[in-house]
Amino acid sequence: MKTLTDSELGGMMQLVRGTQWYVGMFGDPYALVLRAQTDDPHPLYEQARAQGPLHQNALGSWVCTGYELAAQILADPRFDTRMADGGTAAQHVLALDDAFLGLDRAAHERLRERTAPLLGAEAVERHRAVAERVAGDLLDGLGTEFDLGADFATPLAVGVLAELLAVPAADRPGFAEHCTALGNALDAEVCPQQLVPARALITALERLRGQFAGRPDGGLLGAVAATGGDLAAEDALATAMLLAATGVQTTSSLVCNAALALLADPARRDAVRAEPGLLPQVIDETLRSDPPVHLWALVAREDVEIAGQHIAADSQLVVLLAAANRDPEVFADPERFDPHRAEAAPLQGGAHHELVAPLAKLQAEVALRLLLDRLPGLRQDGPIVRRRRAPVSRAIARVPVTAA
Repeated sequence: MKTLTDSELGGMMQLVRGTQWYVGMFGDPYALVLRAQTDDPHPLYEQARAQGPLHQNALGSWVCTGYELAAQILADPRFDTRMADGGTAAQHVLALDDAFLGLDRAAHERLRERTAPLLGAEAVERHRAVAERVAGDLLDGLGTEFDLGADFATPLAVGVLAELLAVPAADRPGFAEHCTALGNALDAEVCPQQLVPARALITALERLRGQFAGRPDGGLLGAVAATGGDLAAEDALATAMLLAATGVQTTSSLVCNAALALLADPARRDAVRAEPGLLPQVIDETLRSDPPVHLWALVAREDVEIAGQHIAADSQLVVLLAAANRDPEVFADPERFDPHRAEAAPLQGGAHHELVAPLAKLQAEVALRLLLDRLPGLRQDGPIVRRRRAPVSRAIARVPVTAA
């Protein structure tokens, strides 16, 4: 991919940002979602829902808000992250090929099969001890006041990944810096970032790719490469890059959002502390109520007739996952956080979620258990600050807590 100058990169992002801003001026809900200027996008999701479960917005994108239809689309091979000719959706702002975010369904399925014995829902349990050690060490070094995201959740995700990838001790500070810079990778594909963080993101991807490609035999990289086959080495690199580019932010957001849901209700917090077996249900309800990935952009690989609509080949279709997961046709009282729900499982975005979700859920369970056990008086100690220009991740920039 051609390396853009700062002028070219800035101009491209300004053009897309200006288009989103202009369309948003006329009240288009999806354009306003992409602006990402509000701490709570759910009212915008409801405005989009009011336009129908599948509708075309003023930007030309098809927008899906209904749960059943979203589940159907996410499973439909006619919709993918790449067009039939291999190109990515035209609306993408940055083609982050080094992050492997644009892998098509076939490539993701190959990765899933190759990594299932290492990172699948059952296999991931072998990494619990590593997560417990990293989380425990982090809590040992914290005082009574700290930032739940910056001081605990993100370092936990980075530390566990560094262990699994066997990153040498001397390289870990740089590894942590690069992973942190990748926090807006998913957002950057649909929402133009400011020039400095966009350039930092591109640089981090280049350096991490070089770092991983230079030691194909270390840790998880070596284990994936050892599975054999023509694309084993490339798949090992793709696994590492996807875990760094999406797994760290996914884990950090899941830990923070689940912890905040417990801290917001002392009775719920105390009930979960008394019965830690409820933690998986808390995590699943967090994935429904406030997921780490709020929307997922796909492209039609061919002309598609669905839900009474004709979607032309190469058209972008966006699944508003956070809206679908609060579909009142499926979930009773969808705004209420209820770990005891017995309705449908929460939808999660992107084929890559099967790669990162089991490890993220394991780390969230470990993190919540330790926070509840070791800091029983933990509470929020100031306003939550959400990162701007983060319509996909709705990532937390600051969440002060205290155990005093």
